[in-house]
Amino acid sequence: MNKYLFYIVICASLLVLILSGCQTSNQSDMAGVSKESKELEAFYPSNITQVDSIEIMSGDNGTKKITTDQALIQEWIEKVRHLKIVLDPDREDTTGVLFHVTLFEQGRGMLYMTPTDIDHQRMEPHSELADRMTELYDSIK
Repeated sequence: MNKYLFYIVICASLLVLILSGCQTSNQSDMAGVSKESKELEAFYPSNITQVDSIEIMSGDNGTKKITTDQALIQEWIEKVRHLKIVLDPDREDTTGVLFHVTLFEQGRGMLYMTPTDIDHQRMEPHSELADRMTELYDSIK
């Protein structure tokens, strides 16, 4: 009887070890990612006012528009630079977006964003950012 109980305890212990080793955890993936809000300009790698062109692509039909109009660029940046962005790595991937916007400095893509993604990091959807993207798209001829 004692020997039988010993084998059961050993088997149960091995089963617990195996099952705990098979667990998945997102904690390492989320290292350094908090749900605190940051202003949009904090994601820009340098001074956001140095943007010299913007490319915006419609997610609806794929039409691309590009502007180098500094007055338009600076006006748009002032409208969006202080918007609060909250990264959300647990958010499900979305299919299709309203617009894709890329900010450029001297021909180099510096920041990519959609209303649900900033530099390929998922974020909580931002309706005001989407509205500002629509305004930008409509104002570029």
